[in-house]
Amino acid sequence: MSDRLHVLTAIYQSDRADRSSTLTVSLATMGAAVTYLVGTIAFYDKVDLLGWAISLLPFPLVCVLAFQAQLVNLAAVRARSILTLEQAILDAAEPASGPRLDRTTIGVTASERASNLHTATLWQRGAILITYVGVGLTHVVYIGLMLVKAARHLSGWITVPAAFYAALLVSIALAWRHSVANLDVNATDPAA
Repeated sequence: MSDRLHVLTAIYQSDRADRSSTLTVSLATMGAAVTYLVGTIAFYDKVDLLGWAISLLPFPLVCVLAFQAQLVNLAAVRARSILTLEQAILDAAEPASGPRLDRTTIGVTASERASNLHTATLWQRGAILITYVGVGLTHVVYIGLMLVKAARHLSGWITVPAAFYAALLVSIALAWRHSVANLDVNATDPAA
């Protein structure tokens, strides 16, 4: 095996490990967000004790939503890197003549085809959209619920945190849009 192939394989293994770590971090972050959401909703009848500070309760979830957008973008970058490296390794490893491997059924290519919003089957795309849209709607409903509760304590000043959250959510929505577009491994220009 050539030195180039050793280097490519080492980078490939590193990217695969990083991708796995990213998924673990994503799942842990979602677990923390759900725990926070359920915990604050469980004491919904008591949050009036916080007064105007109720309007601050959604902020940690907004941060989680922004972090998730970053993780989706990172997953897209890693997927592109892994797919490129996988292609180069297979090109170097396969014999010049004879039967070739079906590259669509092995490695990350197979998992990307099955779980990527841009390449998955219709039903799997539906499940992916339910996940993304469901998380987004849950956060938006929670923000609205807490702002309604805080309105009693802030009167007209409720427009300040409402405008703040609206600006953050627009920014996060654009980041999510970019991140999901980056997941399209068939796109010619991922930075667009």
